[in-house]
Amino acid sequence: MPCIIETTFRVRYAETDASGVVYHANYLVWFEHGRGEWFWQQGRDYHRDVEERGLNWPVVEVSARYLAPARYGDLVTVRTWLKEIQSRAFTIAYEIINAETGQVLCQGWTRHLNVDSTWRVVAIPNDLRKLITQAD
Repeated sequence: MPCIIETTFRVRYAETDASGVVYHANYLVWFEHGRGEWFWQQGRDYHRDVEERGLNWPVVEVSARYLAPARYGDLVTVRTWLKEIQSRAFTIAYEIINAETGQVLCQGWTRHLNVDSTWRVVAIPNDLRKLITQAD
């Protein structure tokens, strides 16, 4: 069973379009927010644990399936977990729900490569792999 991290916040006016519905690109921002919390809430620090080692984890692919709209003022929860890990890449999954009704609003994932300081794709070091998967 994967370690699912949740973070909850209220939809801000700036995240909506003229009809008061959350603009689709903001869900990708919320994925990033969830990914950051997935790391922080497990006692990890991306800068210390990844960047200071000369590595980066760029997003190389993203998928989002929109199921229902979020609106200004809604309380939303982003659920985040490790979906898959391979030798040089991993995938993080997301589910965004209306925190008050439980309705699923969006489901998606981001795929990340492990790259060195020259942006060459390299294997994820074993100790870093263990750090990523320790709670999963």
